[in-house]
Amino acid sequence: MDLIQLKYFQVVAQLENVTRAAEELHIAQPSLSNTIRRLEKSIGVPLFERQGRRIRLNQFGEVFLRRVKRIFDELEQAKRELADMVSLECGNVTVGATISQIFPDLFGKYLTYYPNVKFRLIQVAGRLEIPQQLINGEFDLCISSLPIEQPIGQFKIHREPLVTEEIFLAVPANHRLAMRNSIQLSEIADESFISPPKEDGLRDITTDFCKQAGFVPNIVFESSTTEVICSLVRTGLGVAFLPAFWLNEKSADSLVRLHIKNPSLQRTIWLSWVKDRYLPAATRNFSKFIINYFSQVEINK
Repeated sequence: MDLIQLKYFQVVAQLENVTRAAEELHIAQPSLSNTIRRLEKSIGVPLFERQGRRIRLNQFGEVFLRRVKRIFDELEQAKRELADMVSLECGNVTVGATISQIFPDLFGKYLTYYPNVKFRLIQVAGRLEIPQQLINGEFDLCISSLPIEQPIGQFKIHREPLVTEEIFLAVPANHRLAMRNSIQLSEIADESFISPPKEDGLRDITTDFCKQAGFVPNIVFESSTTEVICSLVRTGLGVAFLPAFWLNEKSADSLVRLHIKNPSLQRTIWLSWVKDRYLPAATRNFSKFIINYFSQVEINK
């Protein structure tokens, strides 16, 4: 048994088709089939159920695939650890995020200290998919507006609360409530709302609060862009729930922010990563910087 056999097995298991697997691996199909047969012979059990041209993992193959994934994951972690030893200041950091409003300032300040660090930012939607994306190594850190669910299995996700910010109601200057400092949530049951899309954590939070107050918000327009939401509110097309971070942006300067009571709306921003998995030095350093950044920033003003 060698790494080539394991890699070939992994590709065949994923594609469930020897012909397609051979094309992806750039080898002849008979050679791939022979490699899989030799692997099964060396293990002592069949790994696939063969149905014509298509093959499926059997119970032995499913168990073996989990172990093979761990082997390649460990090898990848070893490569990253060795590369990490070269330099803290020239690393690559991959971050997944469900929010983006904080990033220009956050990344900008970090890069003034470590200008040679390379970042890859992945905008993610749907917090149910994030645990698997973290486990698969699609990104090392995740900044989200909802706590990431703990997956079932051997991997554990560490969740670090960064900051809790108030959620305001944003209205245009000529709105009927614009002269108020605060409102009851039930007072806006009949309003039209400009909102982030369904996959945004803020949408889940505010919808749940509205349901507690006895109504479902009438959402007339969706956008994932702060500038668009603020512009639509400014023109009078609706009101919007906006966190303090969003309202601190220039695009929200002319909007009126109202405190919401009964209930008071808040959300917590979280930093998550896979516990006990090796993180490169640049990633560890950036995670510490994130925690320190949020401990000092003032947002609820």
